[in-house]
Amino acid sequence: MITIQSPVENQVFSAGQTITIRATVTDNESLHMIHVIAIDNTGGHWVHSEDHVDGKSFEIVKAFVTNAGKNYTISIDATDHDENTATKQINVSSN
Repeated sequence: MITIQSPVENQVFSAGQTITIRATVTDNESLHMIHVIAIDNTGGHWVHSEDHVDGKSFEIVKAFVTNAGKNYTISIDATDHDENTATKQINVSSN
């Protein structure tokens, strides 16, 4: 299960403001791999991380600074040791 605490869907930020991605990923058995990706509407990558996890829970804290007039898609993908996958995606923007 992936729970994103912040930001929230369709949240609007001011240019130059920091977006902090806070999320928790849990699995009833054991997590294996977590990907966190934040891209803008022109394909630019603002966050791209891959964590190898061997546990039932993982806390995500990643941050980036916004540019004016951008739309961002934040995606978190999780895979457990049985190859089960979960994805959570939200969209935010800056003005």
